[in-house]
Amino acid sequence: MPSKGTRYILLAVVVGLVAVVAIHRGLAMRTNTAAQPSAQVLVAEADITSGTALSPRLVKAVAWPQQIIPPQAVRTVEQANGRVLSVPLSKGEPVLLSKLAPEGTAAGLGGLLKESMRAFTVKVDDVSGVAGFINPGDRVDILMSLPVLESKGEQLSKIILQDVKVLTAGQVWQKNAQNEPKSVNTVTLEVSPEQSEVLNLASTQGKIRLVLRSRINKEVKQTSGVMTSYLINGHGQAVKSTPAAEGPREKAVEVIRGMERSSAKL
Repeated sequence: MPSKGTRYILLAVVVGLVAVVAIHRGLAMRTNTAAQPSAQVLVAEADITSGTALSPRLVKAVAWPQQIIPPQAVRTVEQANGRVLSVPLSKGEPVLLSKLAPEGTAAGLGGLLKESMRAFTVKVDDVSGVAGFINPGDRVDILMSLPVLESKGEQLSKIILQDVKVLTAGQVWQKNAQNEPKSVNTVTLEVSPEQSEVLNLASTQGKIRLVLRSRINKEVKQTSGVMTSYLINGHGQAVKSTPAAEGPREKAVEVIRGMERSSAKL
């Protein structure tokens, strides 16, 4: 039977062998990871807004594992230099060809507009702007509410524009009634000349709200709007039927002949 000291020596040898095997496996895994192929990808150096022309100070090249590089990733600064972003980029986000405007597009918002379209900016708050969830590239409907002429407190709610593209969403500084600067949320929309006229009148005559819709939904649905009396009567309430119009009443004329009386129907 081995002595107590011999048993300690054997135990130390076993523990040492286990440690050597574990270290060897760890080094092998690191070596395999380092050996994975990588390639250069262009990413945003900081947050970049849409309509901005890219330059070497706004982007940088980093090494990414080849297997996770997006198919349309831009690889070099030269490939993206001067190209205009059609959507905003966050810091560290890769630059994709699908996020760039066509070559030759001028920097600024005007370069992102279609040839026949206009940019119209409206002021929104946390409610009318869908609680800040509207981003460039989203599609919205424009909902308007205004008082009905020659009515006693009657209000009308109506969708006036549908499937409108959002160009930018941000904040501007304006002075309030106390001549103090105040941050105001704004959304810039891409509209046709006719739509800009409708939107301009709506923004001055009543209150407008933006209704976020799916980007893939292109359906334009005609609606008749809703009035305050409709809400009071209740949704889906049956309309009271009116009695059928009665036909014209028959008229009679009394005819007197001597002592006899009779009537004649007309």
